[in-house]
Amino acid sequence: MPKVQVETRVVDVVYALKGRYKRYGYPARFCLYYIDGLLIDTGPPRARQAVCDWLENKPLEQIALTHFHEDHSGNAREISRRRDVPVLMGKETAEMLADPPRLPLYRRAVWGQMDAVSGRELSDPLETAGHRFRVIPTPGHVDDHVAFIEEEKGWLFAGDLFLSNRLNYGMRGESVPKMIDSLRSVLQYPVETLFCGHSGVVADGRSALEKKLRFLEWLQEETCRLADRGLTPREISRRLLAGGKVMEWVTLGEFSSVHLIRSIMQGRG
Repeated sequence: MPKVQVETRVVDVVYALKGRYKRYGYPARFCLYYIDGLLIDTGPPRARQAVCDWLENKPLEQIALTHFHEDHSGNAREISRRRDVPVLMGKETAEMLADPPRLPLYRRAVWGQMDAVSGRELSDPLETAGHRFRVIPTPGHVDDHVAFIEEEKGWLFAGDLFLSNRLNYGMRGESVPKMIDSLRSVLQYPVETLFCGHSGVVADGRSALEKKLRFLEWLQEETCRLADRGLTPREISRRLLAGGKVMEWVTLGEFSSVHLIRSIMQGRG
């Protein structure tokens, strides 16, 4: 197992873990959150011991997953087994994790292969002793993605909905039109603080989400304009999105700027 650096930040009553390690030169980063007996996401299998150690003295009652990816669900089964607590997840997430897909080699090397997980279906709202979270479907990154909003506090636990203000590349299967709809959906709520699955705590969460939304709307508009001029998805991605070539090479094309452009063009029908 790699040496995992763990940083803890406390925001109100939210304990935020930001973990990082290097694997074959790749800087892996992940975040998970503990509130009032609830753990939101569980980190990757490669960081299992660090995550379990971090949770050791925290009373745990339930685990909730934002989506099935291994850097979010990777320790769910082990933590559930050790602490005898249920794993709560959406129906699509449960279907994926009942028999997880074999991951590409680079993902197994960096994050680790997730285990099969059984649990309970998420219901809206998700409640703890002191908090009530709305469960909001937020497809785009993947179709099973959900976010959790605590309206009284203005907290959004966003999984991989945000990541950053802009994107230079996307994962095969990601959908820019769905991301736009999901961002518009969460912005209907009184979001103040954003808890991201990789960027950590973003204090001005509403502003950050609005910037991401504006970027994706611009990307969609410009893609459609260039497509109408006859440019191919590859040509459009070269014009509009900088960087990402190394990721495309390392991941054998699973991550590429062209995936974002194609999702927009396919969304036009």
